[in-house]
Amino acid sequence: MKRLGILLGILIVATLATCSAQSGNPTLQVVGEGKVTVPADMVTIAATAESNNENITLAEAAAGEILNRTKDALLKAGIDQKDMSSSQGSGISSFESSSKVCRTVNNNTTCDTSSQSAKTVSKTLLVRLKTSDQSRINSVLGTAKSAGSSAEIFGYGLSEPDDAVASARKAAVSDAKKNAEDIATAAGGRLGKVVDISEYSSPYISPSDQSGMVDVTSIVLATYEIT
Repeated sequence: MKRLGILLGILIVATLATCSAQSGNPTLQVVGEGKVTVPADMVTIAATAESNNENITLAEAAAGEILNRTKDALLKAGIDQKDMSSSQGSGISSFESSSKVCRTVNNNTTCDTSSQSAKTVSKTLLVRLKTSDQSRINSVLGTAKSAGSSAEIFGYGLSEPDDAVASARKAAVSDAKKNAEDIATAAGGRLGKVVDISEYSSPYISPSDQSGMVDVTSIVLATYEIT
């Protein structure tokens, strides 16, 4: 998404619009991008149950049993039913191994080859927590693992993103104006009033490089007069 915004910005920022404002002045359309990094107050944990068996039906049943055991353990640990959801379907993979054993008796060598195949079935339970308390997060991870599932943090989020979104939009508008001023100056003109401004896409939330944080990004398209 960010790359798309940058590419779009390069194309639009480099082009003077052919349309004119009511005053007859040429116009310039630019892209502005604003990003703020804020602490997450929501976390999603993925608890995954796996089972290996040559019989896929038995493998699915065993994985389901582990997942149900994990769900029961999380409920006992205080996780609300509405905050848990199972992913659709099952992940299925297969592997095959072979072995060769050779024996030599009276200068005669005989070899026996055996092969084994198995199916791996995985089922995932997503747990959404409205917390930033690392001890609480670790407790849920530990509960899932104790019940036989693997568990890891799947993602972070915001329960009330309005303030962060407003800050990202403000930064995007400021970035657009700066881009327009730079281009207008390079072209030997001056930046006039803003003619139109719109949001290229809804602000989006993505994981930050910083642990426990999220990035909120806004991209705007702005049109200015050039005088």
